[in-house]
Amino acid sequence: MDNVLIVNHTDELTRVAVLEGGVLSEVQLEAAQERRIVGNIYKGRVMRVLPGMNAAFVDVGLDRTGFLYAYDVAGSRAPGDEDADDNGVGLAPERPDRNDVRIETLVREGQEIVVQIAKEPMGSKGARLTSNVTLPGVLAVLLPTVDHVGVSRRVDDPEERARLRAAGQAAVSPGVGVILRTVAEGRPAQEIGAEVQVLQRMWEQIRSGAQALDAPALLHEDMTLLLRSARDLICRQMDRLVIDSEAGHREGENFDKRFLPSFAGRIEYYDGAQPIFERYGIEYEIARAVQRKVWLKSGGYIVIERTEAFTSIDVNSGKFTGKSDPEETIVKTNLEAAKEIAYQLRLRNIGGIIVIDFIDMKERENRHQVRDMLAGELRHDFARTRVLPMSDLGLMEMTRKRVTDSIVARLTEPCFYCEGKGYLKSPEMICHSLFAKIAKEMAGQRTRELHVHASPKIVQTLMENYRPSLERMERKYRKSIVLKERETFHLEQFEVFGET
Repeated sequence: MDNVLIVNHTDELTRVAVLEGGVLSEVQLEAAQERRIVGNIYKGRVMRVLPGMNAAFVDVGLDRTGFLYAYDVAGSRAPGDEDADDNGVGLAPERPDRNDVRIETLVREGQEIVVQIAKEPMGSKGARLTSNVTLPGVLAVLLPTVDHVGVSRRVDDPEERARLRAAGQAAVSPGVGVILRTVAEGRPAQEIGAEVQVLQRMWEQIRSGAQALDAPALLHEDMTLLLRSARDLICRQMDRLVIDSEAGHREGENFDKRFLPSFAGRIEYYDGAQPIFERYGIEYEIARAVQRKVWLKSGGYIVIERTEAFTSIDVNSGKFTGKSDPEETIVKTNLEAAKEIAYQLRLRNIGGIIVIDFIDMKERENRHQVRDMLAGELRHDFARTRVLPMSDLGLMEMTRKRVTDSIVARLTEPCFYCEGKGYLKSPEMICHSLFAKIAKEMAGQRTRELHVHASPKIVQTLMENYRPSLERMERKYRKSIVLKERETFHLEQFEVFGET
């Protein structure tokens, strides 16, 4: 089946789904009032330099200051590997030695600096910044601050890699770098050079703006999700792009006619009566993507839990009991789970540290087999991943590059009722707390009646299980207790007050 890019576009919200062979592999969404800021370039002001963290806080005009690590300051590092991914990532290690270079030697408080958003603000953390700016085009990514020419690691042919590298070197100005993207494979050198020149003129405009404006100021805003999809996701060997908006269809066609003429004829307008995400079965998959439990075809299941520090994934055999050999049954479940986990990580856009608790296996060879299955499936993922060997306890640690919030974080919010804990106090525990409050009030207040207001479930529990205790308290303090149900009360909420 085709690889198709499905775009549901309205004035308020744009949603993009990637179907690979008819299977949903990625979902991205962007609200009009909440434009993504990754890729935006700002002129910022250094507010604090923190040697202990080897980083600085920079005000770029957002709600929270962003943080700039020493290794992300332009000129602080040499170019890295020749190969990189399509977005220019890969020029340096993900976790460089923090003692290589010191932040206090690179920036000072009050200094104005041009920076780019590398990661969105997440939770209480501000955006991660870099002054190693990248400007992505369709065929190439310009690296204005890094003197390096590279080719996407997804281009395999050595001769084509050499041709693309030569085309890139001929196109850029001295001291400027470029990464040739996968989609540049087979494209004429003149076409590559023309796009690089456009990107270099864009960088000159950004530099001019930086000289004219006072910090903090926005110098360059990245494209909308619709155009980013036309620019970036087409690199992933998409066969068609289907859009359900006339305006969006025109916008996408105009963009590709200008930057990638060979693809323009494959942009389709969808005007069916059935909503486009329902037509392609995407709504159902999105609903599955926010559930904790994911069932496997064998009858086993995985449970995905997000915490502040990492994501944990637990593998369970569930209804799958196999036929004879328990070890064989466990290995089959773990192999199926490894494949599903790789799919769910990409679909949900889960990033950061991930710990997977596979079912314990006795044979070391079986552990290697499961690890190889997971690593092999992750090769289809365009986000950078690193998988460690499985421990003797059956735990596997891995990382996946995180740039934006996961799909679960975007589509859900913590329960206002349990405050995100995922659990509530038991009615018995609430009643014990309530009794302590009643005893304190009855002993201290000069009232004839004590009124207790609580949720219906708590009042019912008091009447059914604690009536003798209430009566003993009434006799002891010679006061009556009046219970009243309050429909609007949280389960854990109650009020105790006296009335004369």
